[in-house]
Parts: sequence; C-alpha cells; structure tokens
Amino acid sequence: MNNQTQMDAQDPPKTLNVKKVWFPVLAGLAFTLFLFYRSGKISSETVTLLRNPNSKYLYMAFLAILLREVGHIYRLRVLSNGSLRWTSCFYVAILWEFGTAVTPSVVGGGLVAIFLLSKEGLSLGRSMAYIVVLGMMDNFFFLLAGSFGLGGVYDPIFAMAGSFCSSMKRFFLIIYILFLLYNCVMAIGVFINPRLLKWILIYVTSIPFLKRWRRSAYQLSKDIMVTSDEFRGKSLLFWCKMLFCTFLVWTVRYSLLNCLIGAYFPISFGEHLAIFGKQVVMWTLMLVPALPGGSGIAELLFQQFFEPILGDYALPIMSLWRITVFYLYLILGVVFLPRWLQKRFKMNQS
Repeated sequence: MNNQTQMDAQDPPKTLNVKKVWFPVLAGLAFTLFLFYRSGKISSETVTLLRNPNSKYLYMAFLAILLREVGHIYRLRVLSNGSLRWTSCFYVAILWEFGTAVTPSVVGGGLVAIFLLSKEGLSLGRSMAYIVVLGMMDNFFFLLAGSFGLGGVYDPIFAMAGSFCSSMKRFFLIIYILFLLYNCVMAIGVFINPRLLKWILIYVTSIPFLKRWRRSAYQLSKDIMVTSDEFRGKSLLFWCKMLFCTFLVWTVRYSLLNCLIGAYFPISFGEHLAIFGKQVVMWTLMLVPALPGGSGIAELLFQQFFEPILGDYALPIMSLWRITVFYLYLILGVVFLPRWLQKRFKMNQS
C-alpha cells in the first residue's frame, strides 16, 4: 500500500466536511431556479399544483425512502458477516450517500466509504474488498436493467433527445460495454484466478503507451487479490442475500420517482415502466463529469425526459425528487457527520 493510501486511511477525507454542502446546495438551487425562470412558471399557482396529492402514493414514496436505507444498511451487515454493528452500518450508509452527494457523479463516494469502513474497525484491505464487491453488485443491477436498452426497449426514450438521439444512445452503449467488461474482469479476478488477472494487467500495462497506468493496474490487482481472499468460497445463501439487497435498494430508489409522479399525476402501468426505464438512461448520462451530486445535469435531464408527459407538473415534481434523492442526504450528513467524527476520533485518541 502506498503512503498516500495509508495517509487517507488515517485522516478524514476533505469530502467529509459539513462545509462542503453549501456548494452543491447553491448549485442545485441555482439550476432549479433557472429552469423555473426559463419556463416562465414561477408563480403561486405552480406551488398549488402540489396541494392535493394522492396520499396512497405519498405513503409509498415514504416507504421507498425507508426501504432504500434499510436495504443499504442490511446489505452492509450481510457483507461483513455481522462484524459491523447495526449502528456502524447506519452511519456508513448515511455518510456514504452524503459523500456521493458532495462529489461529482463520476467520482462518487467510494473513497469516502473505504475511509468510513476502516474507521468502523475493518482493515483497509477488507474495506476496499467490500467496496469492490458492492460495486460489482450495483453494476450487475445496471447491466440487467440496461439490457432492455440493447433490445430497443429504450429507443423511445433516446428519441426524446431529438437531434442528440444517436449521440445519447451511443453513449449509453459505450457505458454499458465498459460496465460489462469491468464486471467480467472483476468476476474473473475475484472468483476464478486473481493471480492470472494480475499477470495480465501487469503484462498489458508493460506496453509502452500503456505504461502510465502500470501503477494503477498493480494496485487494482492487489485489491482484487484481497477481495478474492475475502469472498471466494462464500455460500450461495450469502450471494442470494447480497443480490436481494442490491435489487431492493436500486428498485426502490427508482420507484420513488414513480410514487412522486403518481401522487400528482395519473399514470398507467405502461407509463410506470417507461418512467423506470428513463431513470436507467438518466443514471447513465449522469456519469458525465459534472457538479457534485449531478447538479445541473439531473435537473436538465429530468425536464427533458418528463416535461412532455407531466407538463406544468414537471418542475414542481422535479424539486420534490431532488429533495428526496439529493438534499435529504446533505441534511442527514450535516446532522450525523459531526457526531460520527467526534465519536470515532475520540475513540482512536483514547
């Protein structure tokens, strides 16, 4: 392990700072206000559109938020074979989401999660192994959900981009292929032959124009070997639990928007499926390097995808959606981060 990684394991990342919330909050609000201003729909009438919701769908939205966190917490508990306490899983789940919300979409909160797990008593190697496996699980869900796009199911969604339709579909396919290759490589390394994968990575990066990635390939191969030692030989029941939790977390994460839209706008079963598919495509496009939490891109994509069917309801519902998937975690981070930092670093100093 290099010195920088060791240092990161001991010191809190710059991301874990409550002061970091101001920029994503201001950026998100600025984009939202810009979209309202551009639409010419900033008025009291716009707000009153959300006055009479369907309470059944609002209860379902609240349940989706709750299940999302319960699934994330339980997945961490299963992953650690019970070595992480429930309170530790709770803090890691909430602060991981906070770290993701205050970093650009392409960066994510992986490094923050490694730090959190290491401070909860896991070794740095095990912490990285856990993040590798969770990443593989999340990617597997995307590959399954995204496979419908390969069969043309998402073509009407791509067509909503107008002149950018072909570019959007091409980008989606590129991301899908990259995720597929990544998961295949990681699966070979973790479950079949990590030493063979290490040899391949080192050999490939010995090619002159690829030498710049040799150090990264070496570190990746070490992480894979640690992950393989930790997880190869796990029972079928363990992986079934992991898949169940992963599918639960992502399904309710996407279904939340279905509930918010259903609370204010009548939609059919087919439209529910279309809304779910649009979120798969949106998540892919939000991987483009952007502001923290996808601010800007998330709002623009929502308007592009949903205004044709939601009309005047689009921007108010977009605001509710961003509150539940973005601002909520900024608030929770502000509440729980100081407590966690004080508790963990006080324990380490004593």
